[in-house]
Amino acid sequence: MLDLFSGTGSLGLEALSRGACRVCFVDKDEQSIELLKYNTENLLSGRPGAGSFDIIQSDVLEYLRFCNRQKWDIIFLDPPYKIEAEMMKDIFDTIAGRGIAGRDSVLVYEFFFKRQVQYETGIMEPVKESFFGDKKVLYLKPSEDRE
Repeated sequence: MLDLFSGTGSLGLEALSRGACRVCFVDKDEQSIELLKYNTENLLSGRPGAGSFDIIQSDVLEYLRFCNRQKWDIIFLDPPYKIEAEMMKDIFDTIAGRGIAGRDSVLVYEFFFKRQVQYETGIMEPVKESFFGDKKVLYLKPSEDRE
């Protein structure tokens, strides 16, 4: 699982506690990274069977542009609500263009429910959507046409 804009890492930590083999946390904020290190140390230490993880302090787009071309089963994106649509479009285009999301990958995009994201998600195909208070979660798959 690739946890972009990971913040405290709650989703990736939950995935690890439920049997994920590996999670890569990516966030550029130094305080988030420190809290993430604290959380992984305190929540995963001594847990038999906990998967492995990496914590990367980086801008998400920069990470995606230069990371290896490993395909991720699940990519979670929970950016700050005020992130620009053009930045999110660049992120989705980079994920698609670099082959980071495979045919069977699922992208989980969480955003403010009033935000219109069709432009941002580009060639990704919506599969499902959920609402949680003022958040909307859109589940996406890479378009079959791109492969």
